[in-house]
Amino acid sequence: MIHLIKNAISEGLLNIRRKLGSFLITLLMVSLSFMVFDIFLIISWNLGTALKDEQENVGIEVFLRDNITEVEAVILADIMSGMEGVRSVYYVSPEEAEAVFRADLPEQADLLTLLGPQFHLPPSIQISLHPDYRTSEKVGGLARTVSGMDGVEDIVYGKEYLPGLTRAVDILEKLVILAGLVLALSLSLVVANTVRLAVARRALTVQIMSIVGAPGWFVRVPFLGEGLLTGVAGAAGSLLLTVAVSWMLSSSVPHYFLPGKWIMLVLILGASSGAAGSWIGMKSGIPKPRS
Repeated sequence: MIHLIKNAISEGLLNIRRKLGSFLITLLMVSLSFMVFDIFLIISWNLGTALKDEQENVGIEVFLRDNITEVEAVILADIMSGMEGVRSVYYVSPEEAEAVFRADLPEQADLLTLLGPQFHLPPSIQISLHPDYRTSEKVGGLARTVSGMDGVEDIVYGKEYLPGLTRAVDILEKLVILAGLVLALSLSLVVANTVRLAVARRALTVQIMSIVGAPGWFVRVPFLGEGLLTGVAGAAGSLLLTVAVSWMLSSSVPHYFLPGKWIMLVLILGASSGAAGSWIGMKSGIPKPRS
């Protein structure tokens, strides 16, 4: 059995050497196709990371009435902390709110001085949410509940942009999946055509092997290995090309390269596309061997 496997692998490598030019052209096509996909993944990864970072900041800021005491505000904060979906709450006193205003907007700090010592910013409670509750529906429902509580003056939670942000994250994830499926299908057809041509060129050899009783897997393994190698090598080559492009653009367009798990997915997609293409090509090109 081991001897047959070695012979099958040797036969596959011999097939590649016999048509090295055709193999390299196919490899280049696969690499360039994957390179477009890799660049799309990098853009999607960086854009998705930015959107998710923004989604991490989704929360509710509850502005309280001016006449509320600090004790009453703390009680309200304790009640809000026990609500479903709330991860943490933080009470911001009028003094702290003024300090934050002066630090974040130093050019407008004089406004507070002009308004006089009797003016003070309202106290507030900042509500941080669990990840599952950072959708427009759940945040809106929680905001309506909180707004009805005694002592609450106003609520701010990004009502205008939150639905669009949630949709953008969902659409981006679906686009990545769709692009991967389209690429896998197109590359499978490219590899299938290459394998079909290879089978046609070696039709007589394949028929002789079938006649003398060679196992079906022995006939197929060389072609399957060729497709698998084309897919993996093409995916790896595209990653090297993309690394070079990413490095050249890093100074003018700051970005992150793909994480390790995405690189593995690209290689797996290449292997899967190559194997599927080989199988399609063999099914349509190789006659059924004798059992």
